[in-house]
Amino acid sequence: MFHVPYKLVAGILLIPATANGKEGFFAFDTGAMQTAVNNAYFPEMQGKHIEIAKFSEGVKKNSADEGILDTLRFSNIERSNMPVLIMNLMYVEKALKTTMQDVKFLGTLGIDVIRNYTVLLDYEATEIILDPEYGFENQMTIPMRYEKLPVIEVEVANRTCDFVLDTGANTCLLGQSFQNDPQLIPVSSTSNIVTVPVVRVGENEYESITAAISDISAIKNKVPVEGVIGYQVLSPQRSILDFKNHQLIMEKTREH
Repeated sequence: MFHVPYKLVAGILLIPATANGKEGFFAFDTGAMQTAVNNAYFPEMQGKHIEIAKFSEGVKKNSADEGILDTLRFSNIERSNMPVLIMNLMYVEKALKTTMQDVKFLGTLGIDVIRNYTVLLDYEATEIILDPEYGFENQMTIPMRYEKLPVIEVEVANRTCDFVLDTGANTCLLGQSFQNDPQLIPVSSTSNIVTVPVVRVGENEYESITAAISDISAIKNKVPVEGVIGYQVLSPQRSILDFKNHQLIMEKTREH
């Protein structure tokens, strides 16, 4: 069992880490297929150039290099000779600085590392627990497939669809199949931002969820889903992401 301290900034879990001897923070991000480092802090790293899909602020193409990180340490865990993406992540640091002025954003810890552990998330605590020794008294189990990213069923606007379960997503992302759905309430006439009256994950209900409707074809090309969801359904209760047994264990938020 490992205790990983974190700071919650704008719905993002930031874990203190040391990479190649440099101290800062990594986002704990189950929506990232591969761990990435911020090239602003690792100018010495070089690699093969590739094109990737960037999930935030809609889905856009982005450039990255493939390289090797010598060492990564967080909590009592150490990894060495890690394949990583090298990319410009200063747009993330800039956004985080509005809340945490002195943040040094070194990168994103992706599912390539996270899937090796069972993950207990408790947004009221100050730490993530990896490989916990217990569950919850009042819990439910939801199937969680692993298709390059963790995928669960989510009910939105009376449709049950597959969604990426993304701890790096502070706002729900909906594909264009939800465009003009009469059950979704536009936040403004010119915006693709909507309010979802009710979202259901298993037996748990979440009301008035803010979502962005976007072209997610870059995600769908890799994982067949209709959306991405994270903080809004994970933060109200404790949850365990059990990758070994392909399940999400959640506390029930209400009695039945």
